[in-house]
Order: sequence, then structure tokens, then C-alpha cells
Amino acid sequence: MGMGISLCMIVKDEAQHLERCLDAVRNVVDEIIVVDTGSTDDTPDIARRYGAIVMRAAWSGDFARARNQSLALATNPWILVLDADEVWLPTESMHAELQRLLSSDQDEIWGYWIQITSLLGHSGEERVTDAVCRLFRNDPRIAFTGMIHEEVASSIYAFAPQGIAACELEILHDGYLDKVITSKNKIERNMRLIRSALNQTPDQPELLYALAAEWFQQENYEEALRLLVPLLAGLEPDCGYHSDLVLKTAYAWREYGHPERALAIVQFWAPIYKDFPDLLELGAVLQLDLGHEEDALDWLKQAKSVAGSGSKYTSVSGAGSYRSLILEGMAYEQLGQWQHAEDAYTAAIETKSDSMAAWQRLLWLAAVTGRSNAVARVATRHHLPLVAWHVMLQTALDAHRPEWLLRHAGSLAGVMQAQPLAPGLALAQLGEDAAAEVALRPWAAHAQHGPAASLALWALACKRRGVPAAASGEVGEAASVVAGKVGESGDAGDTGDAAGAVGDVAGEGADGAHAGGLTRCHADTPPWPAAACAADALLREPAPCGDGSDQAAAAASPAQAPQGAVHAAADALARVGAWAAWLRLLAALPPGAAPALLAALAPAARGGVLRAPASVREGLLQLCGGEPPAAGQPFADEVPAAIRTAEAVVAGTLALLAGRRQAAQAWAEWAQRSSLQATAAGRSATTVTPGVRALLRLTAPGATTADSYAAQCQLLWVHL
Repeated sequence: MGMGISLCMIVKDEAQHLERCLDAVRNVVDEIIVVDTGSTDDTPDIARRYGAIVMRAAWSGDFARARNQSLALATNPWILVLDADEVWLPTESMHAELQRLLSSDQDEIWGYWIQITSLLGHSGEERVTDAVCRLFRNDPRIAFTGMIHEEVASSIYAFAPQGIAACELEILHDGYLDKVITSKNKIERNMRLIRSALNQTPDQPELLYALAAEWFQQENYEEALRLLVPLLAGLEPDCGYHSDLVLKTAYAWREYGHPERALAIVQFWAPIYKDFPDLLELGAVLQLDLGHEEDALDWLKQAKSVAGSGSKYTSVSGAGSYRSLILEGMAYEQLGQWQHAEDAYTAAIETKSDSMAAWQRLLWLAAVTGRSNAVARVATRHHLPLVAWHVMLQTALDAHRPEWLLRHAGSLAGVMQAQPLAPGLALAQLGEDAAAEVALRPWAAHAQHGPAASLALWALACKRRGVPAAASGEVGEAASVVAGKVGESGDAGDTGDAAGAVGDVAGEGADGAHAGGLTRCHADTPPWPAAACAADALLREPAPCGDGSDQAAAAASPAQAPQGAVHAAADALARVGAWAAWLRLLAALPPGAAPALLAALAPAARGGVLRAPASVREGLLQLCGGEPPAAGQPFADEVPAAIRTAEAVVAGTLALLAGRRQAAQAWAEWAQRSSLQATAAGRSATTVTPGVRALLRLTAPGATTADSYAAQCQLLWVHL
């Protein structure tokens, strides 16, 4: 096409990605050079179909060497470097920008920083951007260095200190998606290459940083800090990756249980990186960790003022914009300023309509504080994606806000079709139990929704009768065997997932009497899921049937009850408002299991518990022990400090909600002692967790005078 660009690539077994990469850039480059380091698939043939010059080269474990082999074959004045899992964005604006850059008469410019946008997570729900020199002049002095994480910029700076300029070009990279990392085993490969290189040059900072980054990626923060701390002490900001080094070191200290050390790093380097929104946002997060909401708002104001400048750094999507707004809303929540929190979340949604984090926080805030108009305003003024309506549906049901479904029935019509149990559950929450049963029963035999529908019907029967739906002895040997099989399947997630898992497991090798996870004990008995059978075993002492069910019941004793099935049953009881049976089920669990179950609930589901009668919350408090152990009593070694802390926060919050401030204060002090004993990667923490800090604040003298005190207590329960 006459621009004078040679595309240079190194590849190995990239048949899955290469065609997409070359197709996007075929009208941009004049020449394609591909160095293949040992493909066993169709990669070379695909490259040749696009007219590429393919060179076979033995892999030496040195990325820079392979890159430089491709550069040596280039014949055009400019070189563009891409990987097979990267895509050039073939837009008109990108084409125009490229023409502008290459037609420039700035002879002093030898290369350009291109923004690489990497998709993260399962499907690219998060993104991180980085500026990398990938477009540069074809000159023998320009070459890659580094066996891994190779780069070309340092060779340009060696003879032209101002030789790389910024530009508006962008490349999309999906090599960091979870499935790609797993399929290519990148973690093991990178660790092997880095260690091999360190054997040759053990003190090279770039390699030490690369190893630290790998430990960081694997969330092994102790190993990462062992390398990051001396590197930060010895390197200067002009090393090329210093800003990322600062950010990673501070973040690692936070995750390691030392937010005060992390904040000291951020405060020290913020004047140097005052236009780095990610670092400024981290300062706000750390201030929130330490309970300094006003200081956090100051950091967020700075971050928002430099939004858009993150392209200079390795930056996560939304830094300085919708991410800062979400953090702002969280700060206002902790201050009890509901309108400001609502405004911040709404602004985040206006900035990014598919920001599920902002939408979820707004829904939780509305559910607890009764600000349903906030949800209505966003829902009517903004074009929300379908996934947002799915989130609203689940949140409304979890939080026992069925009126939301009535108010937005039109917009939720399509979502209701995909989740047909929702109308029945909403009717149950409205107290229309008979109508709820009518709505749910047709789905009990459905292949996909049957297990969840049957579990909901069982819970509804518990609610209407006030006792477990199956009489003692009706759940015979087959049902108990099924319940035992569920225990082998491990945990399931929410009610639907758990019931589905119950169906899958119970269906394996089961006869027709309990296929699909349902057990019909008698002709006149409805088919209950195995999760319900497991719950029944806890809710009553089974009477011997003379058919072996006494042995099966013993296998389903509280100590051995399948956790996933019990959680599924508890969720189903809570969903339909069968609070008496729900509380009895929790009371039947082993000591300490009830607080753990409560702490594991989704935030919206904990909000739903707030809608239960006060007697239920009082019963929950008694399950947690009512009062903490005496101050002088030693901690139980067999219970991890982190679990003790979570249970103490649960109990303290319940005491607050019950108006028992003295008991709540005692739990807060117990939680504080436990939190300070909690370990992060084997080392004692020096500050308490945010939940403990909020509990301490709400039990401090004078706290009850705040207008928002009751709602703050409720939000603490939701955001444990």
C-alpha cells in the first residue's frame, strides 16, 4: 500500500489466532516477516496464505534473539511488531494516524509508543493499557534486548534520548485472558525462562523485576515483596518500568496486610507520578482501608483530574473515571452521605453504562436505605445492557425487594423469560404463597429449571406448614443415598447452581425414582431435590424406618452434612421468606457454621435478611453466641484468626441491629483482637480490617447521634 512498513512476528502454534491478526493488518503493511520457532500446527501455512516470508528457527529460550532474527529480514523503512494474539484496530482514524506519523518529516523521531490494550479475566471484562514501542525505523542500531519481556526502546534511547514519541495508535491483546494463559501454560513458561536467564545474570534488575511480576501475578506477595522492595530502593524513575514498580510494591504491601506501608509508598512517589490515576486511586483505597474517608475523597479528586493520562503508564481501564467514581461512592457510603454516594454511582454508570460494579453498589445502597427512586432514575434515563437487568433481577430477589420487579416489569420481561422462577419467588416474598406455588409448580419437571423449582417448592412448603415438607421416615434410603452423593460433589454457588449440581450428581447411576436429583418417596409425595433431603435430615431426628434409613440419616448428621446442599437449602428458604425454617436449619448446623454461612452470603442476600422479622435476627445473634468469650480467654488455636474475625463482625453487626450496643462493642473489641492476629502469608497484620474498623466506629461513644446511624449499621451488614 506504499507506507513502507514491514510486519515482523515470531510465532509458535498460533493457528487459532494468526489468521485474525493478519487479516486485520493486511491492508496496512507492505511485507510480512514470520519467524516460526517450532510450530506443529498449521501456523506456517496460514502465514504463507497472507504472502508472508516464513523463516524456521530453533527456539533458544531467548525472545530478543528470535525478534531480532525477524528484524534482520525486513526490507522496508519502518517496522511494526505484533504477536499473534494481538489485533491491529483497522479503523479510519487509526489509518489516518498511521499516515500522519509516517509522512512526518521529524527525522529525530525513531519510534512511537503504541497503546497495547490487554483484555483480562474470563471474557475481557477488565482491561489494562500499556505503552510499548512497536513501530520504529528499520535501522541496525535498533534491536530487542531481554530474554523475556523483551523491549526495543532502550536501544533507541542509547543513540537518541528523545527518539520515541507518543501517538494515538492502539493494539488489542487477548493473551492475558484466563483461558489463553491456561492453554499456553504461560506462568510455568515464564518462570522457567526467567530463572534460566537469572542463572546467567543473577543481578540484572529487569529480570528480577520480571520474576517479581510473576510472583505478583500468582498472588504470592511475600515472594514478590522480597524482590520489589530492594528494587524500589535502588532504581530511579528513568528505568522504564518504575511507575509500575511503585504501584506493584504498594499494592503487594496492602495485600500482605500492611496498608500503612503501602500508603507511605504512594505518598512518597505521588509528587513524581501526580498524573498517574492508578496510583492516586490506590492512595484512596488505602485511606478507605484505614478509615480516612475524607482523605480518600481528596485522592480521588486528584485521580479524576488526570483521567485520560493513564496511557503514559500501565493503567487499568476506568482509572480516574468510572473506577474513581465507584470508590467515591464507597467513601460517601462510609460517611453516611447517601445522596452523594448515589450521585457518584450514577455518574459512573453515565460514564460507562455497563459498569456492573457501579450498578451493583447502587442497587445495594437502594435496597438498604430505601432509595428505590435512585434505581428508577438510572433505569429510565440510561440504556442499560441486558446483563444489568439480570443483575437487578437477582439483587431484587436476594434483597427481598419484589416491588422493583413490579415497577420495572416491562424492561424485565425478556430477563424473566430466561429466569422463569423469578415471578413465583417474588409472589412468595409478597406473601402470596398459594399463587407462588401455582407459578413454580409447572417448572418442577423442566430439564433445566426443575431442580431449582422443586427446591423452591420445598422451601415454600416449609414456609406454609412451618415444618419440613417431608415427614420423618418419608425420606427413605434412596433419598439419603442421594444426599450422600451430593456431599461428594463439592460446593455449588447460588441456589440455582447448587440445585443444578445436585441434579447432575444425583442423576449419575440413579434409577428413575430419583433421576435429575429429585426423590419421590411415595406416589402422593412431591419430588424434592436432594438438597432438601439433606436439609430435612438436619431439621429433625429421622425415625428408623426399618429399611436402612436410620443408617443413611446418621450419614447425613450435622457433622457430615454436604455443605453445598445445605447452603442451597438455606438460600431457598431465605428466598421465599421461610424464616422460621431457615433459622432452625442454621441452628442445626455444627458450632460456628451458622456465622460462616452468613458471612458467605452474597451482599444482597444479607440485605434480604434485614427484611426478616426482628425475632429472626435475634435468633441469629444467639446462634453467634450472644456475647463474645471473656477478654482473658485464650484464642482457640484450631480456629483461624481470620474466621474468628469474620464471625465476630457478623455477631457485632447483629447486636447493633438489635440495639444491643454494649454487646456490639464487646464483639467489636473481640474482632479487633482477632483481626490483629490474622495473618497474611504467614506474617501478622498491623491494622484491622475495614469491617472491624467500621464496627468499632459504629460502637464508639456518640456514634448513635448521626442521622444515618441505622442505615450505616445495615450497610455494614451488607458489606461485611
